[in-house]
Amino acid sequence: MGLTNNLKDLYERIPKGVKFVFAPIFIRLMVKNKEFQHTWKQLDYFESLSESQKREFQLNSLKKVLQYAYDNVPYYRSLFDEYDFKPSQFRDFSDLKILPFLEKAEAIQAGKTIYSTDEKLKYYKTFTGGSSGQALTVLLDKSSIYRERACVTHFLSKFGYDPLKTKTVAFWGHNQDQDFYYSPLKNEIVISPFRLYQKNQFDAICKDIEKFGATFVMGYPSAIYLFAQMAEANSKKLKFDHVVYYAENCSLEEKDYIERVFNCKVDSYYGHTERACFAEISEDGCKFNDFYGYTELIPTDQPNEYRIVCTGFLSKKMPLIRYATDDVVHILPDGKMVLVGHKRSEIHLISKNGQHVFKGAMTLHIEELKKIKRYQYIQNEKGKVQLCVVENEPLTKDELKIIQNYISRRCEGLLDVEIKVVDELILTTRGKFNWAVCNIKDKE
Repeated sequence: MGLTNNLKDLYERIPKGVKFVFAPIFIRLMVKNKEFQHTWKQLDYFESLSESQKREFQLNSLKKVLQYAYDNVPYYRSLFDEYDFKPSQFRDFSDLKILPFLEKAEAIQAGKTIYSTDEKLKYYKTFTGGSSGQALTVLLDKSSIYRERACVTHFLSKFGYDPLKTKTVAFWGHNQDQDFYYSPLKNEIVISPFRLYQKNQFDAICKDIEKFGATFVMGYPSAIYLFAQMAEANSKKLKFDHVVYYAENCSLEEKDYIERVFNCKVDSYYGHTERACFAEISEDGCKFNDFYGYTELIPTDQPNEYRIVCTGFLSKKMPLIRYATDDVVHILPDGKMVLVGHKRSEIHLISKNGQHVFKGAMTLHIEELKKIKRYQYIQNEKGKVQLCVVENEPLTKDELKIIQNYISRRCEGLLDVEIKVVDELILTTRGKFNWAVCNIKDKE
């Protein structure tokens, strides 16, 4: 197990300057890890199979997950027994339909019973962003770090990405350092979208990117689009090989604009913290990775719209079987599948300087979320928002202060955020929940 299973813990504690010096070592420890190498080879093998062979491979992978869950996870043993579902007799994908969907709220309610009791498994804890108003504590196998990275970079390699050599700049999250955060495992500098919103930062951002030598741009499309607008306004020519966005929707017009300004192709992929689903998105539409998991498309009450329900293969510690996401796809008349993502993800807040701030930049990712049942942003004035939280357990003054400091750092002075503990959140007239309510007129 050794050093490689604790890479993330190790590099998070190292000063940025030291990370740059030892970056080649960290990158090799990631890419040469046996789990990474094995997964990459399996992906090559999987892609060489015929469609019928791929279905058989996927069916066997699904059966292994089901059997493991029954043998090691109390929640699933109880559920399978209740529905008289026997993994050993699983023969066809349709057999899975006897089981109910696992909603996020049910996974939260299940608590520790949804975790594997296998004491040999090494794992780490993370949290879903809670962009739907609820945060789920997710336990993932440590080895899944390498399997996940192999899947992502294998997809990126189709565009010339080399996991040992390629450098990327990513626009997402918040700056853990004043200018950018450096991830040696990805050989990537991460620049907060909020830095883009600040005045007189464009030249400095370009200098950071060019000095680092990034050839791939990744991150939130709203931030990448803004960066492209700034580049055109400043007549700045930047040389990139490819742009890949995630976590938000991107209109065709925005995609075309980014391609024109940066003179390179734009593609995308879909995934989530729970690591139960991965999709590759290109001009041909959305294609789910059948090696990564089993994805079902369930019709909604809207024509040609389908909810994404998935069962992941990458991690055993917290199996998610028939996990119902908030994300949907549309199937066009020609059969092309278009990922819509969170149906209400286009909602945004307005910063002090009038920039649109989307949910990706405002999502909470801190441990204190375990005491928050749901949360929602309310905005009535430009540059000022109220973060309304419904407690799962009472929050202390110190915990509220930690949350306040966290979100203030993310906003970097462009949004003043006040936290308010409430009993319930605002729903639409149809009873739906939105991550934010912006009451500013003419906000477009």
